[in-house]
Parts: sequence; structure tokens; C-alpha cells
Amino acid sequence: MPIGDLPLYNQDLNGDAAPAAYAPFRAAIAQVQAILFVTPEYNRSVPGCLKNAIDVASRRQGKGVILGKPAAVISQSPGAMGGFGANHAIRQSLVFLNMPMPQQPDTYMGQVGSAFDGAGALKHEGLAKLLADFAGAFERWIDRTV
Repeated sequence: MPIGDLPLYNQDLNGDAAPAAYAPFRAAIAQVQAILFVTPEYNRSVPGCLKNAIDVASRRQGKGVILGKPAAVISQSPGAMGGFGANHAIRQSLVFLNMPMPQQPDTYMGQVGSAFDGAGALKHEGLAKLLADFAGAFERWIDRTV
């Protein structure tokens, strides 16, 4: 389910009154061992739909399906800082949700507008290596924490 389709989280509508879309989303999240967040930066933070998805997955009187799952973050922006603000904004929520995250490698994808060709293929070798190294480190992190 695309996270943009989730109704806005409202604690008054949780439990039996929760929107129907929450159940399949929460069920899907419950099935995964770890979560990789890949996010653009909007106004030095994460897009509202991502924060909403985290809220939906983390709620239900301390029984959120996202709580305690290993996680990692990749942020990106067309600017040189690569979504630094978004990366750290999402980490604030994930720390509160007791989601263990590797401290390194930090992964910020800057200037992503020029990193891909017209067909969407990654054309920047340095970024390809960074992502491959990150994927290996995250896989090892999952193995140690699950």
C-alpha cells in the first residue's frame, strides 16, 4: 500500500474506529524483520506522508507493529547536503520508537537530479558504491539485531 493513501492518523479514531486502510498497512509492517526508510527532504524534514505512516504503524496503546524493529535511513535531495535534515528528523522518531539503527554509514544522497539517467538508472559510480556498501552494512546490522 502506498503510504500516501493512508488517512491521516488521529488518535481519536484509533482502535475499533480506525480507518480500514490501517489494518492491511499494519499487517504488512508486522511481517517484516527490519525497515529501510528512504526519504526525500522537505523543508529540512520528512514528507508528511512518511511521518503519518510512522504514526499509524507505531500506535495502538504501546502495541505498534513498528516498535523495536531494526531500521536504517537513506535521505536524498537535489542539493549538496543530501537530505541531512530529513535524515536526522526521522531518526528522532525512530529513537523514540526503540528502533535500533546503525550509526554508520550515514547515507545522504546529494544532487540526485544528476545521479540518474533518463530511464531512471543510476549512472553515478560513487553513489552506486555508497549504496552497495550501505546495503551490506544494513544486512549485517539486521543479522546482529534480529
